Amino acid sequence: MYTGEVCPSGFLPLAAGNVRERPFAEIYRHSTLFRDLRDAEKLKGKCGACELRTVCGGSRARAWAVSGDYLAEDPSCVYEPQAPVG
Repeated sequence: MYTGEVCPSGFLPLAAGNVRERPFAEIYRHSTLFRDLRDAEKLKGKCGACELRTVCGGSRARAWAVSGDYLAEDPSCVYEPQAPVG
């Protein structure tokens, strides 16, 4: 059954809003969830320290599945950033 909930992906089932209540464009542009996902400066751990964070960003779904925090570092990434994590 379709409920109208807008999620970033099937692997990150966190609702940012509902299209039955707000237009999709408004949800995408203004919801906290989507704004956080577009802001590479909010990434934590080694993803936050990584020089490739604006290009890659890591898997937000894997971060959420393991830690419960979609902004946490991607637990499956083997790359070690040049900047120290801290």
